[in-house]
Amino acid sequence: MRGLRASVVEQARAAGLTVEYIDERPDDSAMWRRFYRLWQPHGAELRRELGDDQAAREAGLVLPRLATREALAVTLRRPSGGG
Repeated sequence: MRGLRASVVEQARAAGLTVEYIDERPDDSAMWRRFYRLWQPHGAELRRELGDDQAAREAGLVLPRLATREALAVTLRRPSGGG
């Protein structure tokens, strides 16, 4: 997660922003895994209600990526007078 934090700080600076707070979210992926595992058995029903779009296919696309996902919640500030 340290590499991700450094990357966020670097990107914020490059955009002219100040990082006020970074909240590491180590349990975030586990929460989404539970959500998508519950979602999958209802895929046909969701496709009927939502249509066969991204929202209906999301669980199958995102679930495999969660194993390596790192999550942060970041608070940024634009310096005063920064337009």
